Amino acid sequence: SFAMNDSHIIYAELLSSIVRHNNFSTILYFGPEEARERCQLEHWLRWTGNAIPWLIWRSVMTLKLRQFINAELLVLACLPGVYRRDLLNSVSQSLQHLRQTKVLIELASKEDVGLVSRVLVFCRQNEMLNVAAIFTGFGQTHALYSYAAYPQFELRRQVFGEQLYSLYAEQGLDLRGFRLRTQPDLSEPNSILSYDKEGKPRLFGYVWNMLTEYARKHNAQLELSYIPEQNKPLSHIQVLDLARDGYVDIAASVQPVTMRYLERYHEYAYPVHMGSWCTMLPKEQLVGVRDSYTWLMPVKTMCLLCLLWLLYELLRGRWQRHRRLLSIGWWLLAVLLATNVQGRLVSLFVAPTSKAPITSFAALHKSKLRVFGLRSEYNAYDFDMRTKYSATFQLSDKMSELISLRNTLNTSFAYTVTHTKWLLYAEQQAHSTRPLFYFSKDLCFYQFVPFALVIPENSPHRAALDRLMLQLGQSGLYDYWTAKSFQYMVQAGRLQKRNFSEPHIIRPLRTKDLHHVFFAYAFGVLICLTLFAGELILLRLRRSWSI
Repeated sequence: SFAMNDSHIIYAELLSSIVRHNNFSTILYFGPEEARERCQLEHWLRWTGNAIPWLIWRSVMTLKLRQFINAELLVLACLPGVYRRDLLNSVSQSLQHLRQTKVLIELASKEDVGLVSRVLVFCRQNEMLNVAAIFTGFGQTHALYSYAAYPQFELRRQVFGEQLYSLYAEQGLDLRGFRLRTQPDLSEPNSILSYDKEGKPRLFGYVWNMLTEYARKHNAQLELSYIPEQNKPLSHIQVLDLARDGYVDIAASVQPVTMRYLERYHEYAYPVHMGSWCTMLPKEQLVGVRDSYTWLMPVKTMCLLCLLWLLYELLRGRWQRHRRLLSIGWWLLAVLLATNVQGRLVSLFVAPTSKAPITSFAALHKSKLRVFGLRSEYNAYDFDMRTKYSATFQLSDKMSELISLRNTLNTSFAYTVTHTKWLLYAEQQAHSTRPLFYFSKDLCFYQFVPFALVIPENSPHRAALDRLMLQLGQSGLYDYWTAKSFQYMVQAGRLQKRNFSEPHIIRPLRTKDLHHVFFAYAFGVLICLTLFAGELILLRLRRSWSI
């Protein structure tokens, strides 16, 4: 039996206060066998109430809590009175991807500031910010230890009282001037690099705006991990590795979550937006002068005229009484044809028609146009499509080459592009009389892909970033910043406002422009000569037979 006295009741009050100020769904008690019966917390679990289930873990092996717990969790840990890094590692690994969990550690020893400082420093290094510690003598001292994570580690000692809710205050709300390490991927226009007059780097783009707003809102400062270099963008895997290896707190990079590296989905914040990964195609060429004659008098129209003429010839003997009406009908048909041709001719001068658009990968494969893209992106496409249309793609390992060709609107290729980036090129062409490219929704590789900021998998900034992403979307700031991508590119000196349309040169007709007309005329003359020769032959044969 457990004897109760005033020094023991304080443990029950502590646990009850923690539970009362939070909404826990599970309590885990971590108490290895070697520390059993040395901590008071185990005896007071029942004071948390019967509505919350308990889990008691006696082993030093790692417990994969993430596999079966995804809600609010309270961890109570009983540790020996010496610094045991192996036991701390076990707690830390058990809370993989759950580092925001609130933890209360009881150290089975007398009050030792050096020991508790080492324990809490370990927690800070492993991004466990919601940790408090007590000693075995808590019943007499009422001393609670916690720490401030920002701007640097600071041990705090407070006496248990009514203001306990401050024990687990959300430290991410005020970073107190903390220097957030970041690095842009220089995937324009998401993040754009330029230099001021002193040669210092300046960054623009909607992704950089998001990080700037996060730092401003949470009282932090942005700091580059290293000086970026122009035309040396970072790939998807490079950004993920920077976050994994601890070089950045938040990467200034928005990457697709579900396209590749699916096993690393924990290294993303809440999605910034849902986008499509499609193709920007060069505008179809205008119909040439020679082809315009075919467009003026389509084959279907010629076939209809031939059909009407055949019907007329077959039924001409029955319509002898209506010759005047027939002549009027032919004149009316001639007027309709002349009006149709004239209307089409005028429309050619006002708005020249284009050739048939490409509406499928099969049509793209048959054309001479090739899609310029990155090999790393191509490897993530559907296997059947890669097998069937491999010759359709022109691949490169250099992201800078793709960005350079795409930013200059080089019409030699089609390009892979997200809808967000397409807004830049649409605005870039808004100053042209005739756009050079259009966004084809018929040639999409992915639809509704979530794009998110890259962060370390156990980042303490995850919850605050998630809230910010929702607020940016709801307030319209995200749409506003992406719509200004072209202005950011101009401000950074990466693009200029100009008319990309080729000037329309008016010239007289040349002989080669009339090749189709001459061919049709020669073909008609040949038919007439053939019919005339046939009639002569038939006439000679009849005369010879009559003789």
